[in-house]
Formats: sequence, structure tokens, C-alpha cells
Amino acid sequence: MTTRTLTRHHARPTPHPLGPLLIPTRDGERAHVRCWAIVAVLILGGVLGVAGWLEPSPTGRGTHQQLGLPACHFAYGLPCPTCGMTTAFAYVVRGRLFTALAVQPLGGLLAIATVLGLGVAIRGLLTGRTWRVNWYRVSPARVAGLTAVMVLGAWGYKILTFIGAGG
Repeated sequence: MTTRTLTRHHARPTPHPLGPLLIPTRDGERAHVRCWAIVAVLILGGVLGVAGWLEPSPTGRGTHQQLGLPACHFAYGLPCPTCGMTTAFAYVVRGRLFTALAVQPLGGLLAIATVLGLGVAIRGLLTGRTWRVNWYRVSPARVAGLTAVMVLGAWGYKILTFIGAGG
């Protein structure tokens, strides 16, 4: 009687010909990383600081007026494509993620991305290490298409919730 040995062949994914999507920075780039990290921490921290200073509007729109900006006047009385984004940011800094996403889905996602970006920037500032995007792997047409779909989808959602609330 013969014993048959079964072996599994774990196929490794073949590397992409253009390299990985994210490339870790090299040791010689630490000073450069820290300089950009300072800029990112100031900008992202400033955005989140302002969002924390603002009181989110319970209606989901108009929070930006606390900054001295005028009320939105969009065509046919409908909300503008960015309606509710400031409110979404104000909710995210308060830890109310689901409320932010309900107010303005894209604004909520951008606010969450801003918080994550701040974390990456702080890590880069402290360690001098981060990742950079391999732009050879990123299709500009796909980025533009995805951005358009996200903006139009969030705007459509905002219009529907605006009409559903009685405008």
C-alpha cells in the first residue's frame, strides 16, 4: 500500500508590473517626510479644529454660516453639491460618525479620511517614515470617474433627504 502525500501549492500573487500601490519611504527621506508631515498636521489639524469649534446644525445644513459665509442659494431652491459637508465634519470630530454619514455621506467620508490623514501625518512627524502613492498605478480616469460618482451620489442623496424633509 502506498501513501499518497497531498501538498498544497500556495500560489503567490504575481507582482504588478508597475510596482506596489504604496511605497514605503527610504531612510534618506526622513527629513523630507517630517517637513511635509508638519504641513499636513497644520492643515488637517486646522480643518478639524475649526470643525470642532463649529456647532453642527441639526437640520444638516447651514453650519458653514458660523464662519461668516453666506447661506447657500442654489438653483430651484435645492441643496448645492457640497450641502452638509461642514455639518458632517462637525459631527465627525464629535465622534458621531453615523450622524455625519447620514447628513452628507461624502462629507462624512472626507472627514473620516481627514482624521486618518492626520494620524498618518503625526506618525510621519514622529518617525520620519510614511508611504507614498505609486502614481504609475493610479488611473486618472478612474479617480475622476469615482470622484464624480461619489459627488453626484452624495448630492442625489442630499436632494432626496431635502425633499423628504419638506425642503
